[in-house]
Amino acid sequence: MKADEKLSEFGLSFEEVVQENPTKSCDDAAKERGLETKQIVKSLIIESEGEKFHVLLPGDRTLSEKKFGSEYRMIPPEESEEITGFESGTVHPFSTELKHFVDERIFENDKVSHTVGETQRAVIIESEKFREALEKSDFEVEICDVAVSTEEDYSKIEMRGLDEESAKFVVNKGFRKIFLELNEDYGSERVLTLLKAFNREKVIPEFEVCEEVLERAESQTHIQRMLESLSENSKLPEEEIFNLEEEITVVIEENPEAVEDFREGRDSALNFFIGKIMEKTNGKADPGKARAKLVEELS
Repeated sequence: MKADEKLSEFGLSFEEVVQENPTKSCDDAAKERGLETKQIVKSLIIESEGEKFHVLLPGDRTLSEKKFGSEYRMIPPEESEEITGFESGTVHPFSTELKHFVDERIFENDKVSHTVGETQRAVIIESEKFREALEKSDFEVEICDVAVSTEEDYSKIEMRGLDEESAKFVVNKGFRKIFLELNEDYGSERVLTLLKAFNREKVIPEFEVCEEVLERAESQTHIQRMLESLSENSKLPEEEIFNLEEEITVVIEENPEAVEDFREGRDSALNFFIGKIMEKTNGKADPGKARAKLVEELS
């Protein structure tokens, strides 16, 4: 079935484009349709470890072997035509029931375009309607970062407040989208700390889990401990409830000698108290808040 027929079957609206000239490259297709190359959705049929997949990429990107996770080969044109029923250059996103890997950048465009299965006919569709069409299809869909990264990707992350090395970590590890979704609300450095913890624990970050960790975590140590629990138990630990003021009161009462040391001007006493607070709260207390409250109480 051609793509326009499939979209109509799903009850989705789209614009049909009849090109003056036949096209097979994404650059030429974009020019014919009055779009940017990144708005063209190209289909690749690949094989990895004996299994075939259908990959969708923006027209200006190539598939990253590093991000895809294993060595792969492009299916030869004649084999691709046998699988899809369409000749090379006209394979459309709905032409197979193979598992689809869809690069997340596709949905950063307001509209996207793909062939219907011919060299001179295509559709232009809102990206969210395109997402809906994929969800309504019979095949499995995974939306992720599978394209080779570019300087544009790195620059976009650097503009959010990270240095070049940190930006490359975020992008090259496939964390670009989740970083962009979280950094405005939680701060770039805090989100970077979280993503590095996910990477150390070899856990794939999910948006809802990231939000919960950032909402609950009081310190970098607490973030790490929560992620360790997630890695070991496949779930975050239960919320630890404590009252910082009460814990500080107990620590002060239990250590009168350290109180005298502090009042005699020994800075090491304050660090001693903070260490005790972190022990009692299992690393969850915010060291900055604990320090300020301790100085207030001890003074």
